Amino acid sequence: MTILLYENAIRTLRENKMEILGTTCATDEQIRRVEARLRLSLPPSYKQMLSDFGALEFDTTEIYGWLSQGIDAKFTTNVVYATERARDDDRISRTMVPFLASGYGPFFVMDCAEIGADGEAAIYEVSPGGHQKGIDRLADSFGAFLSEEVDRVLQGRDDGWESGEEDLSSPPYSNGGYWKERAKDFD
Repeated sequence: MTILLYENAIRTLRENKMEILGTTCATDEQIRRVEARLRLSLPPSYKQMLSDFGALEFDTTEIYGWLSQGIDAKFTTNVVYATERARDDDRISRTMVPFLASGYGPFFVMDCAEIGADGEAAIYEVSPGGHQKGIDRLADSFGAFLSEEVDRVLQGRDDGWESGEEDLSSPPYSNGGYWKERAKDFD
């Protein structure tokens, strides 16, 4: 089911003529090497993204993944590098894999300790101070998160964000009291 959410998100981008950029598609062996290095199993929808694009970029969204420079590439967009760096800084647990920076402080992770029956990992927004400073569950899978992100980006285009008329009064992923809750992250 979540692979379908991932596939629908990609199809929606294409149908809306959004430019989709990738790096070098990861092979099954390269994905196994990433999992071995990180000592966890990646969710199926994220592995599909790695196979289809390597790393994925559309609009201003840049999802970390596999890069043509390989597993040891020292770039933030290399999921191995980003994960090892965040682990070393104690910003994430050993079961979390960062895959996207918010652009406003927090970042997004898959928590591979929380695997559902479909093999998918829960998605969290992590405080800039790290997982011990606060996390908010956003989705049950990478596919579900990507689908919501695509909808958010397309909604932003419809609302005039593309022309610089951005409405700063409501953040992405808003719910009641969002900024009030976020203020705790900066205490």
